[in-house]
Amino acid sequence: MKYEKGVASRKELPIETKDLGERRVLFTISKEVIDRDGDILRANGCDLTNYLKNKVFLGFHNSRDFPLGKTEDIWIEADRVKAIVYFPPIEELSTNPEQASEKAKLVDFTYHCYKTGMLNAVSVGFIPLEWTESEKGFDILKWELLEFSAVAVPANQDAIAEAVKSFGLDKSVIKEYFTSEKSLDEKLCDVEKELAEVKQTVARLTKKLEDTEKNFVELPDNVVELPNV
Repeated sequence: MKYEKGVASRKELPIETKDLGERRVLFTISKEVIDRDGDILRANGCDLTNYLKNKVFLGFHNSRDFPLGKTEDIWIEADRVKAIVYFPPIEELSTNPEQASEKAKLVDFTYHCYKTGMLNAVSVGFIPLEWTESEKGFDILKWELLEFSAVAVPANQDAIAEAVKSFGLDKSVIKEYFTSEKSLDEKLCDVEKELAEVKQTVARLTKKLEDTEKNFVELPDNVVELPNV
């Protein structure tokens, strides 16, 4: 994966989780290991400044929808970035728990998925600031954390689908977060292909315009336009 300074990127990572009780889960959201792209995120290069202004835990980087949890604490520990996320219970999100919204149920469902280990991945949204390139990939020395999100990969999709039934959740609500037909990498690849096609189209139109300008012959000054009849 190629990086551009100041341009947001994402990494889907298997993580370590630990249920701390009282609806709190300890996440190791990043550690210094080479990922499947051959890249490595250096923990001591993580800039948390802007993330600390809005410490939310999202679903699939969907910043336009409600968060799934609230990050109560986040810090760098040796070669890892760790965070404690609080998942509010249905009682806190509903005036009438017996008629809780699907989204309130989804927050509860997400907590239990991580608590039981059904989910064991997050996706980190970040801006690369400084890096070096190697034969295998990129060593990202400095990066700004934008957010981190719940994702299903590499969790078992079938197991999640069965759990949705047991929680009585509307499948359409959960699908957007945990049962996407394409992985994040596949979606990014589709976007890159579309951008490449747009660039090719622009290049063709630009060449056509240049050819038209070359073939354009200016009228001499003594040519008189005929009046309209």
